[in-house]
Amino acid sequence: MLNENNKSVLDAILDELIPPSDDGKIPGAGALGVAEFLPTAQAYAPDPAGSVQTTLDAVSGDFVALPRDEKIAVLKRVEAAHGQAFETLVRLTYMGYYSRPDTRPYVGVGAHPIHPQGYPVDRESDAMMDELTAPVRARGKVYRDAK
Repeated sequence: MLNENNKSVLDAILDELIPPSDDGKIPGAGALGVAEFLPTAQAYAPDPAGSVQTTLDAVSGDFVALPRDEKIAVLKRVEAAHGQAFETLVRLTYMGYYSRPDTRPYVGVGAHPIHPQGYPVDRESDAMMDELTAPVRARGKVYRDAK
C-alpha cells in the first residue's frame, strides 16, 4: 500500500514516463491516476507491486522537487540498476494510461471499445505500399504453384 509520500513520488515518476503535453491539454500518467491501475495488474506482470516498490526504493531524495532534467537522470540510473523492475513499471504505465477510455481521443481513436465497431483506419498511400512491399517483390517467386 502506498503512503502519501510514496504516492506523490510515484505520480511524479509516472509523469516522467508519460509526461503531459506542453500545452497542458493532455495529462501525464501521474496526473491521470495511473498509479491506481498498477496494483491491479497481476495479469500482466508477476509482481507489479514489487516493481513499483523497487523503483520507489531506488529513487532517493526529494524526487518530486527535482527539475525535470534531474528527474530523467535519476530514472535512467534506476533503469540501469533495476532494469527488469523498471521495464515492468514502464510497460504497465503504458498499459494503464492507454487503456483508459478518456485518453483514446487524445491519440485519435474513439473512446468506445475496439470491438465490435472498430476504429476508422486511413488507407496507406500507393507510394507507401510500393515502398513497404518492394523487398518482397524484389525477392521474386519463392513458392511452388499448386497443381
